[in-house]
Amino acid sequence: MTEGIRVAFLSRGRRPGWRPFFSFVAIMGWCGMRGVVSLAIVLALPAEMPNRDIMQIATFVVILVTVLGQGTTIGWVIRMTGGERGPSRGQRHHLSVSQARALIARSQEHAMRQLAFAPDGQIVHSRLLEQYAYRAELAERFSHEQQALQGRKDAHYRALLATIDAGRAELLRLHRSGEIHDAVLHQLEHELDLQQMTAEGGLI
Repeated sequence: MTEGIRVAFLSRGRRPGWRPFFSFVAIMGWCGMRGVVSLAIVLALPAEMPNRDIMQIATFVVILVTVLGQGTTIGWVIRMTGGERGPSRGQRHHLSVSQARALIARSQEHAMRQLAFAPDGQIVHSRLLEQYAYRAELAERFSHEQQALQGRKDAHYRALLATIDAGRAELLRLHRSGEIHDAVLHQLEHELDLQQMTAEGGLI
């Protein structure tokens, strides 16, 4: 009942279908084996209470039936209610980080191809087009061969982080020696921060 009330207050887009909802409620209800709470209550009854022994015996019988009966038939209940099925038709499959990166890189390459050529057909952004095409190809390849290429990818970004650390050390040296102003320090720190965020994101 409480689950039904909770679902009733969900928005229409987040509300599950009746069959998945019934399956969830049936399985959770069947899993709700009575044991610890009822046992603690019946053992806490005062010794002088009438029929205390009968209530204790009845409680142990209920616990035995629920543990053995419900416990050994939960698999059958799941199969009968359809709880072992995969995602329902309304649920979407979520992409991994590498798959999403590949799609984004491919869309960026497509956008660059539209901008790389002048109206007369002459290429004006050859380096950018080459860079985005390579990035899209690499991202797509990695999304299909993630395990095989993970070590090389991690090594690449760790090397990149090492160069960023070297750049930060040099930047601090220049500032401490008075060779650059504070404004230059902040500008170059910002650029290094962006490079570091990109490299750390590549390690995800």
